[in-house]
Amino acid sequence: MDTLRCLVHASDMTIFYLVNARMPTEKAHGVAIAKSCEAFACAGATVELVVPRRYTPFKGDVFSAYGIDRVFNIRRLFVIDALRWFDGSAAFFIEAVTFYVHAFFFMICRSRKHIVYTRDVWLCLLSLVGFRVWYECHAVARHRLFFWLARRAQGVIPISHALASAFVAHGFPQDAIVVAPSGVDLSVFAIETSREDARRQLALPPHVSLAVYTGNFTTFGEDKGIADILHALALVPHVMFVAYGGSEADIARYEQVAHVTGVSDRVLLRSHVSQSVLALVQRAAHMLLMPFPDTPHYRAHMSPVKMFEYMASGRPIIASDLPTIREILNDDISYGVPAGDVRALACMMSYVHMHPQEAEAKAMRARKVVEAYTWSTRAAKILSLIQRTCDTIT
Repeated sequence: MDTLRCLVHASDMTIFYLVNARMPTEKAHGVAIAKSCEAFACAGATVELVVPRRYTPFKGDVFSAYGIDRVFNIRRLFVIDALRWFDGSAAFFIEAVTFYVHAFFFMICRSRKHIVYTRDVWLCLLSLVGFRVWYECHAVARHRLFFWLARRAQGVIPISHALASAFVAHGFPQDAIVVAPSGVDLSVFAIETSREDARRQLALPPHVSLAVYTGNFTTFGEDKGIADILHALALVPHVMFVAYGGSEADIARYEQVAHVTGVSDRVLLRSHVSQSVLALVQRAAHMLLMPFPDTPHYRAHMSPVKMFEYMASGRPIIASDLPTIREILNDDISYGVPAGDVRALACMMSYVHMHPQEAEAKAMRARKVVEAYTWSTRAAKILSLIQRTCDTIT
């Protein structure tokens, strides 16, 4: 748990965090969910994470997978795990509906004094049977039903100001909204391991300029910028690229791209690893890359966990110049490039390589800024909204 503690003490609060998500998961939302539950619990709340009972390739439990304290309970509800057997919207619909139905029957026997916290807008309907619901929003659907459902919640927690503006535009009261971007555990990522020691522990080449990417390579099968990195690499022959967090299919996909672009000898692609290993990978880098494409999701609907982990690492960041990124990063603490511009990305990688002192100075400033974005401080903002709203209701 990060060293900063919540400023809000929630000892009289019981929170049921309901979310239709496979846990543990290799995806970044798993880290956010687990760390949020830990932070709520460390603030004094009684927390129960309620998730579907689904197949997961992880051998350990949630606590070991994310390196968190056993300070909250986990409840797994039966679902028809259709996603295990076939992909597509039908499989997701079957799994989601069975989870929502069982979540409703699970909660109906609980006290209405308890708090429901969720990322699933459909679960805001629990307010119709007397529960106080807070909705953490990660994407906005531009139709009336979405906003009607969200209005059932006592408060909305969008992860970006771009998302928050959509709720304000639809008449949601501003005092029922708090923007809470993703966070970071400084005890995991703000380590002091030297670049040389990190490379030694990871068996990475010691004397080469290393560009690093961590996290999933794709989202819903769509590229997250890895292809641009590989094409840019062809223009910067003095840089090697290392990425951790890909699935077997994505690793094979991008190894083929690297082969076609002629950079295979300077590319190392690896699968999912623990948070502590990711911290070492980032400390091994000369530069950390985050060249997201310019799509509606990345432009308005994201707050990437990796951004805060990058900032805590104390290594220079090169990121797409998108509104959601600009909410946190600026030219004083990072390097921005136009999304999708391979040549600009290559030029910036070369620039960072040639100006190490300037790059390290920016990285140190980013490390200072990220101290305000721990999971604990995030939880404090959310708990303040919950307590304030509860006081208004009572």
